[in-house]
Amino acid sequence: MKLDKDQIDQLKKLISYKGYPQVDVQYEILDHVACKVEVLMEENPKLSLSDAFRKVHASFGIFGFSELEESYVKMISKRLRGYYWEELKSLLTSYRILYPILILLILFQPSNWFQDSKSWILMMIGFVLISFLTIIIRYWRKHNKYKKYASYIASNNVFAMINFGIITCSQSWNFVYNDNSTPDVLFSRIFKGVILSCLCLLFVSIFILPRVLDRSMSDTEELINIYGEN
Repeated sequence: MKLDKDQIDQLKKLISYKGYPQVDVQYEILDHVACKVEVLMEENPKLSLSDAFRKVHASFGIFGFSELEESYVKMISKRLRGYYWEELKSLLTSYRILYPILILLILFQPSNWFQDSKSWILMMIGFVLISFLTIIIRYWRKHNKYKKYASYIASNNVFAMINFGIITCSQSWNFVYNDNSTPDVLFSRIFKGVILSCLCLLFVSIFILPRVLDRSMSDTEELINIYGEN
């Protein structure tokens, strides 16, 4: 037998009650569940949809549908990382690399103006923080539209990177520019080098993250068009 639209909607609600509120996760699970429910109800016409669903859920073991959800989320996260590296490669091999180079040259100018070899660090910290704030403001307005989709929620890793960036900027100030009490030992130099490397990575990421987020939201928009849910 074939499930009708009302039965499909009921299955989605049952999946949601099991702790899977994201629309695309529900459909991913539904792809695996619907056929099994159809078979059970065909074998036993007296079996209700909810009872058939419980039997199918039990057949997945003690973890239920969590493995399906985990597999789907891993696929999304892998795709998002792929977007990052693709955009990084695109940046490094296109004319757009001129933008970060020109901005770096501008940020280095205060070192000559103020005769302070470290002032470029402060300028870069300011640029990174302002850029991250701009990214948050630009994309947060779209949060309510996409928050019901795991495809979008996975992109929150980008915002976690922004949080890491804010911490790195703080550490850059404390341990590189404003820390005169730390002995100039090898460990201190290595630590400062790591902090500066992270700061430079974040600087480059500013020119990549908007494109990564746009691609992630484009994927989510496609899912909205397919599933017809907002």
